[in-house]
Amino acid sequence: MRIVKPGAIIFIPFAVRCILACVIELNNDEVYYWTYAQRLQWNYFDHPPGIAVLLRMFTVNLLFQHEFFLRLGPIVCGAVSTWLMYRIGKKIKNEFAGLVAAVLFAASPYCSIIAGLLVIPDAPQLVCWLASVLLMLSVINPRTRRRKINMRLLLLGFTIGCCMLCKVHGIFLWAGFLLYIVSFQRSLLKNPYLLYAFIVSAFLFSPVIGWNLTNNFVSYAYHSGRVSFFSGIHPDIFFRELFGEVLYNNPFIFVLIVIAFIAMIKKQTFLSAQFQRLLLLLSLPMITLVLFMAVFRDTLPHWTGPAYATLIPLAAAWLVPAQASMQQWIFPAAAKRALAFILIVLVPVIVLIKWLPYNFGKSDPDHLGEGDPSLDMNGFKKFGVQFDSLYKRDIAEGRMKKAAFILSDGWFPAAHLDYYVAQPAKLNLIAIGKLNDIHHYAWLNNYRPGMEKGADAYYISVSNYFRPPAESLVEIFEKCLPPVSITQYRSGIAVRHFFIYRLHYCKNSLPADGIMAD
Repeated sequence: MRIVKPGAIIFIPFAVRCILACVIELNNDEVYYWTYAQRLQWNYFDHPPGIAVLLRMFTVNLLFQHEFFLRLGPIVCGAVSTWLMYRIGKKIKNEFAGLVAAVLFAASPYCSIIAGLLVIPDAPQLVCWLASVLLMLSVINPRTRRRKINMRLLLLGFTIGCCMLCKVHGIFLWAGFLLYIVSFQRSLLKNPYLLYAFIVSAFLFSPVIGWNLTNNFVSYAYHSGRVSFFSGIHPDIFFRELFGEVLYNNPFIFVLIVIAFIAMIKKQTFLSAQFQRLLLLLSLPMITLVLFMAVFRDTLPHWTGPAYATLIPLAAAWLVPAQASMQQWIFPAAAKRALAFILIVLVPVIVLIKWLPYNFGKSDPDHLGEGDPSLDMNGFKKFGVQFDSLYKRDIAEGRMKKAAFILSDGWFPAAHLDYYVAQPAKLNLIAIGKLNDIHHYAWLNNYRPGMEKGADAYYISVSNYFRPPAESLVEIFEKCLPPVSITQYRSGIAVRHFFIYRLHYCKNSLPADGIMAD
């Protein structure tokens, strides 16, 4: 494997992702972010609007809502991010470093699958993040002309602003860049375009602040609860986070990054010092902060994904010699191993999700499958068909009124039921419960038909997240019948139950936003 073309590195993963998008159902987060696109807002309970806009674009304003079209935007983002990674590697060292960086990017589960296939805010965020890194590398380059620096600074303000419109984590870009400027290149502080760039970012992000002002900063109140410190030391959570970061970013790539970091500490010359410093300042603060948070409370490994992506060019630069002939250069074995890792992991995961005849979760009937993460991407599509048949029988036999509502008490499994059950059956779904349980549905419910007096409803719960209907909900109806159970099988093995409660004759209308008192 002597010569690799950038086009092949981009196209092959793109084609694989397109196939995966068609064969695997949407997971909890993906169907939830699909609900964002149902009604565009300047901000949502959990995140800014970037992923919602991306979904609207690639589904042609929700005209095409098959899993493939929902994931097409993230897939294209993955291809663009791969190209940006190639450009970054090439800029900091040479074309071979760019090629290796692109391959390592494709070998990273976070970069290639999580942010390159799944419908989550990280997909557009990573494009904007890497575009910002590329612009910064050009700005700090002493060979870049002043006029180009000014234009790139303005563009940088735009890309960081867009990054923050995907996830607030984009603020780390400004933090790292300003820290670099203050520490190593103070002359840029005299350039007024740096201030203009910051104003551009602030202007783009201002609608998010405005939305939170009118909604009591509910988004930040929620996230501050997730990231609070000093709530007790939890070594198990810390090591789970650390292990998760290693796995999400590919153990081989993680080791390469560590080796490259040690080489920098030993002052080995394999990359310009200014590029080393910038990439480290853009990545290490985020990684350090999340690991520190993990000492005290639950965190998620993908939070640090953009930071590790920023370190991939360092690993590539360490692997690649400064001067190499196109005919003599050999693709690094370490990069091949990293690529083999994701292929070895990917196939078993697909098999596990779709066909493995085994239940990883609990076995008691009420909680069958609880703790089995593979169920989040399997079974809801078939259940949607089964429920549609049950609903039609209920109407034909007079058990339920037409246009019955579907009720759920949390954003999951509400979003799954919304996409795979309610929408195909042309029924309205309402999520009911506490604000921290139903999230965006507290806003989305307001745009859906309210449940009037006399209406019937189905309350659906799943055994892997089993919760019977709350007493406060049951009291609103004249009658709540015992649940009907539909069992999900995988390769002949029962892995989950769907519990369907029939609720007859609504006595009092539900709150428009679905928020129920304790």
